[in-house]
Amino acid sequence: HELIPLDIEGWLTDECIARYVRARKGVYEDTRKALRKTIEWRAATRPHALRPDVVSVENETGKMYFNGFDKLSRPVIYMYNHRQNTKEADNQIRWVIYTLELCIRHMRPGVEKVSLAIDAAHWGFSNSVAIGTAKKFLEVLANHYPERLGRAVIFLPPKFFVAFYALVSPFIDPVTKAKVAFVNPNAPAAESQKQSENSSSPWIPVEDCFARESLEVDCYGKWAFQYSHPVYWKAI
Repeated sequence: HELIPLDIEGWLTDECIARYVRARKGVYEDTRKALRKTIEWRAATRPHALRPDVVSVENETGKMYFNGFDKLSRPVIYMYNHRQNTKEADNQIRWVIYTLELCIRHMRPGVEKVSLAIDAAHWGFSNSVAIGTAKKFLEVLANHYPERLGRAVIFLPPKFFVAFYALVSPFIDPVTKAKVAFVNPNAPAAESQKQSENSSSPWIPVEDCFARESLEVDCYGKWAFQYSHPVYWKAI
């Protein structure tokens, strides 16, 4: 009983079990092991009880946060890697978990997934997340939040970002990898389709996932949102 987290009744719903069943292709033993692994992880990590004052520093620059919804009413997590401001991997992962839990609490009825809007145009080795941290993020997402990722849309990935993606992609399970899309917001839909036919990760028109009016201007949309940490932190 010491492994059961305080939020077990609220977390282990029929919908939650169904997500694990789908993620493990309906194999009973795999599903049972995956659920037990997450129950133990939640007992140790206590994501429902993460202290805001501990993770606040991670987003003082607005490098990653939940803000708005995509065309399918899925919560959108914006990621601006060039705003990286910390080095402690464990606390960076705590902030990822905190943000995922925040999105889940704000999901509308019938919605189970989140979308990631990742600005890669300013990505560089000097401000990039360590490969070990990126791998840990993918492990947390795949193992403890299965079937929670709807789309991971990467805007304007430079060539060296594509090379970085090639390094981490072997750690991504095939189902998750299929949800990754590259976007050139300035390219017409026909060009995006042409790029899709010549890339292992599909290039899509931005409108496939987001309405420009509700996409932040910093992520090549028309929503003139500017992140302010004191204002945002008070709101959440």
